[in-house]
Amino acid sequence: MNRTILTATAALFALSSQAGAADMDRELGLIVSGVVDSWAGVQIIDDGFSDETVLATGGEGLLSLPLGDNLSLQSDVKYETNDRAFEPADAPLGPRYSFQGAAHLSWRDPMTGLFGAFGGVGTSNGANAPGWESTDFRFVGGEGQLYMDNMTFYVQGGYVDFKPQPTADAFPFISPLDDGFFVRGVFRWFPDATSRLQLEGTYLNADYEDGFGDMDAFSVKVRYDFSVAGLPVIGDTPFYVAYRGTFRSDCDVSSNFGSFDVDDHTIMIGTSYSFSGDRLTVDRQGATLDTPDFAYNCLASSATFDQGDDQN
Repeated sequence: MNRTILTATAALFALSSQAGAADMDRELGLIVSGVVDSWAGVQIIDDGFSDETVLATGGEGLLSLPLGDNLSLQSDVKYETNDRAFEPADAPLGPRYSFQGAAHLSWRDPMTGLFGAFGGVGTSNGANAPGWESTDFRFVGGEGQLYMDNMTFYVQGGYVDFKPQPTADAFPFISPLDDGFFVRGVFRWFPDATSRLQLEGTYLNADYEDGFGDMDAFSVKVRYDFSVAGLPVIGDTPFYVAYRGTFRSDCDVSSNFGSFDVDDHTIMIGTSYSFSGDRLTVDRQGATLDTPDFAYNCLASSATFDQGDDQN
């Protein structure tokens, strides 16, 4: 009798262990997931000579599709606009609107990390000079993530090619951005299932056409996601607050004023909905990848360099 009980117990233990292993495989497998993000806020634009505060809005959508146990394909689209999106190109110089999309192919172990490649295209308007208001761009790069408990370390780097689109009245002595490289680092910390702190920094260096120097840009962002419980009608609702500052050195060059910088500061309040799991689950098993913002729109005047000005 005792032998029968011991045998049955051992069998049940073995079955439960196999079921637990299967559950663990399922829990740690890649999932179909998405993130929808939207925000509104204020943006302060400063070109060194004048500044202005405008209302701004934007959003982002992510969708991740597993292609097997470890391989996945993810899309990433985002847009941004402000009050001056369709106004004439007058001061202050700076961002008006942008749109970009990318695709990511990656291999991932949800317990340890991810590596992959991405590429995308976009367009932006920075009102830099009459006739040079729109800039198309394309980018490619590599990326990796490292997972440690409730922290994610995310790095990217790659190549970006700018193609400003002149119109018939474009200034002939203007030299637009050509191409360059970028690096980005992101740190995410998940205090619990409904909150996240994210810190990020991006550096970009791009040449002007015709060899007229280069432009340096650096962007920093701080974002905190949280959830407010029990709101009337809508119930538990995710929110976030964020700050982003973008600093462009030698961005716009004029034969009258020399080289100067263009900066903008954006304060955002938004909502972000994750599908197929909480924030940490989606970050480790689903839609965890995005791309830097490439709305720089810098221009240089060749007349400045022809006069021997070495400010750029």
